[in-house]
Amino acid sequence: MKENQESEKYGQTRSIRTMAAVALLIAVVFASAVFAGCTAANEERTPLSADAGEKYSYSLTDYGALKLGGTDYGYTAGNVTYAADGSVKITELTMNDGSSDVFAFIAEPVDTKARAAVVFASGAGVPADRHLDRATEYAKDGIVFMAVDIRGNGGKTEGYAFTGIDTDYKYFSRGVTPQYYKIIFDLCAAQKYIAGIYGPDLPIYAAGSSNGGRYACVAAAIDEGFAGFVGISTSAYVYEEGKGNAGMDIFVRSINPDTYIGKIAPREVYILHSAADSLIPYDQGLGLYNRAGEPKDFEMFIGGHGINGEVDQYLLRTLGNATALENRKSGTDIGLWTQTPSDVY
Repeated sequence: MKENQESEKYGQTRSIRTMAAVALLIAVVFASAVFAGCTAANEERTPLSADAGEKYSYSLTDYGALKLGGTDYGYTAGNVTYAADGSVKITELTMNDGSSDVFAFIAEPVDTKARAAVVFASGAGVPADRHLDRATEYAKDGIVFMAVDIRGNGGKTEGYAFTGIDTDYKYFSRGVTPQYYKIIFDLCAAQKYIAGIYGPDLPIYAAGSSNGGRYACVAAAIDEGFAGFVGISTSAYVYEEGKGNAGMDIFVRSINPDTYIGKIAPREVYILHSAADSLIPYDQGLGLYNRAGEPKDFEMFIGGHGINGEVDQYLLRTLGNATALENRKSGTDIGLWTQTPSDVY
């Protein structure tokens, strides 16, 4: 509309041919600017620069895949509590990316040697503290459990609720880091925190339930500090390209697990999905698994949508167990515990 107003304002002094040429030039420049904002601008963006402030750096490939340059978050440990029997230490943590505080908690075994770790992202609308009891049980069994409070999920971490990709695309198209990317970087920063405590030999998995699984999939692919990916009741985005918005196509590629799931190999991939899932169809979860490279495993669990006790028992018996995945592939059951499910996204 602004272009039309400008044309009307000066139209009396220009020929019809000149006006048409100017309008065409404006259209070409506008289209180029939108596309550049979705490719070159983000490829060259270095958020560590003085005017950006954020303590992460990234770029996009020509295709649209995220490449992580690194994270340099600040970490502040807060309140520390212990499980009733003293076997688990729970620390509240604040991570700062240079402009925002991101809250998390980490549950660690006190007397048991840690054999693996999980950086967990819950589904849309679920604060991290909903998984406190789960984290405690994992830690008792030797698995460090760090739950990141996802931005905009209704917990302590500020942000806007995820209701679709349109809001993030608006930021992306202006060359501004979308919240979606920031959440992925938060998970990578959490991995770095755990590695700083336990060293490089402890396997750390990016895990997530529902939409949290989508964040975790990207994080696992772009950060080789993760030993693998665990996706629960999750899938890729169903999106058809070629509808006329090239910028949107690139943005969707940059967040779509389909772009990344095959890049995690040769690190481990575990996909768990219920056949009764009413929010993300079972076939979509299986489709994501089929696109992953080896080593990988797919488990159908009893329940609805979200992580539950059966999933927990599978992960407790598998993560950090060097022979568990090998046994599954050879047909040896690792011994799942089937119980009444209590679904939590």
